Amino acid sequence: MAANREEILADFQACTGIENFEECLAHLEQNQWDLQRAVVSVMGAQEPESVPDSMPEELPPAPTVQGLMPSVVQFSGVTPCTSVPRAFEPHRSRSPPPPSRVRMLEFNIAYQDTNTELVVEDFRTVGTVKELLSASLNIPAEKMMIGGWGHAKPAPSDSEILSTLELPLKNVLYVLTPGVPTTGTDQANGQEPSYSEKLTRSFELIITDTDLSQEYRLRYEGCKTILNVKQGISALTNVSVRHQQWRGWPDESDSLTLAASGISFPNHNLFFCRPQNHNKTDQPTTSREGVNISDSEDDVPEMDIDDTTIFSNEYSSRKFEPLLPADIENETDGLIQFSHEFSSRYGETHPQFYMGPLEDAVREAFSGAAIERKLLAIYIHSDKSVQSNVFCSQLLCAESIVNFLTQNFVTWAWDVTAEENKERLLNTCTKLFGSVTTATVRNLNQDKFPLLLIVMRIRSNTEVFSVLQGNTGIDEMMTSLIHAVDMFTEQRQTEIEQENDRRAAEQLKQEQDAAYQASLMADRAKEQERIKQEKEDQRLKEQEEQEIREREAEQKALLQSLEQQLANEPSEDCPDPMTTLRMRVPSGDMLTRRFLADQAIRMVLVYLGTKGYHTEQYKVLTTFPKKDLTLLDSTETLKGLGLCPQETLFIEER
Repeated sequence: MAANREEILADFQACTGIENFEECLAHLEQNQWDLQRAVVSVMGAQEPESVPDSMPEELPPAPTVQGLMPSVVQFSGVTPCTSVPRAFEPHRSRSPPPPSRVRMLEFNIAYQDTNTELVVEDFRTVGTVKELLSASLNIPAEKMMIGGWGHAKPAPSDSEILSTLELPLKNVLYVLTPGVPTTGTDQANGQEPSYSEKLTRSFELIITDTDLSQEYRLRYEGCKTILNVKQGISALTNVSVRHQQWRGWPDESDSLTLAASGISFPNHNLFFCRPQNHNKTDQPTTSREGVNISDSEDDVPEMDIDDTTIFSNEYSSRKFEPLLPADIENETDGLIQFSHEFSSRYGETHPQFYMGPLEDAVREAFSGAAIERKLLAIYIHSDKSVQSNVFCSQLLCAESIVNFLTQNFVTWAWDVTAEENKERLLNTCTKLFGSVTTATVRNLNQDKFPLLLIVMRIRSNTEVFSVLQGNTGIDEMMTSLIHAVDMFTEQRQTEIEQENDRRAAEQLKQEQDAAYQASLMADRAKEQERIKQEKEDQRLKEQEEQEIREREAEQKALLQSLEQQLANEPSEDCPDPMTTLRMRVPSGDMLTRRFLADQAIRMVLVYLGTKGYHTEQYKVLTTFPKKDLTLLDSTETLKGLGLCPQETLFIEER
């Protein structure tokens, strides 16, 4: 795709005769890189047109913010709105008539945790951008400082026209509001963020150097530790961590994160000082070129200073300490010194270097979920190259480059001025990226340094995508960075989709496994319940059988006892008086037996008991008069009850 675009750009320049690179790029991007449409739009715009003698009364409408979201202001399309707010009318008089060809500039402007996206015509002014931001952020325009204008040095005034700044179509800016207190959203709502929310939010630390009466306002994420803050102050003040004395930490354990330290959110005041016997950093201030600046400029002789004089090959003639000493033992300590010395040379506006070994920087950039991955930029510095000073001050510290690297890269730096450090880096590159990268860095001439290596991971392979040398221009550098980000974003999107597919498949498998386990547990529960029920039924059955056996045994024993008590039935020719009793049982059968007349009624009841009709369950009734023999005295005789010589009795259940 990059090769095709280069061919399209070359053909477009040949057809139109336009030599300005950014102008050609603007035409092609507005026509989606359609060569024919771009050429037609330019050739049509170059045809002679009738120019009015005077400027029309109404200018095209001023740009507006299109669509507000809770934390990000987004735009839909690039067509400006048709209504002009009153607040923007004063800028109309300062804007010149729009040219025949208008470029639509896109701005992504960061302020604290909010990004605002604007689309503005290039014939508008810087003040118009501020007015738009003022309307969306509710911050007075006069209290705003907008940075990130690229090579526009110094910062443009509000009356400057955007087209004169030679801006690209897409720009990344940032807003500073000194003097405007920051208030967190949670505090505005009267709610304190949770610990997990604080880990992802930014704290503003207002640190007062009580020795020098100087105040620093630093922003740290809640996941950073107290030690990170102290190391940052060490880089700013050249006071080591062990010599720092603090007030304002609720808990000063260096390993605690800011979210867990108990400090106020989102702002917290801290006080920092040095021990009494520690030398304060009150040395004369040095300029970026390394020349001491005294109070009176008249006392300073004129000096012809160039990069060769300052950054010569001999450390003894340099005004600065080496970025990286040759005798370092711990890479992290060395990189902290690198960042501190780099800030001393080129100012505080520079990429945020990763403080740790290169292996950890690779893991930071490429480990984790695909959506969280970034590119890795490796800056290789060399004080032996005369291009190092220009590259750092004009390219690497340019606000547009710094912002782009911060958003899309993990940046790691190393100094190969000392041969020991160079060999150390080459050995690490061989282990991480292979011998080809190592040979490329080793064989480059010294005048090609410094280098910026763009590293990306494609299909689990970590490789160097491109190498930017010290003679690179800022446009070429930004184009290379954007191209690398486009390639990486496209590949990362594929990996994100693959991860989503794997995650969905894994989730489906987990749901299926969970459903199977639930079904299996339900089946096991049913089986256990069935076995339990069977055991209970078996127990009841055995208990019932046991009761039956016991009842049968009791009945058998009772029957034997009754049979033993029952007297023998007298024979028909017995000379003693006797009676014949006919007994109708509930089933309708008739029992007949002879008894001696002088036998007690108890003997009849014993006889019935031997037949299974016990007096506890049955009544023995006479016909007339109707009497229940079981209720009478069992010793009375049959003769005395009038049951002789014969009688019919009825057996009924009670």
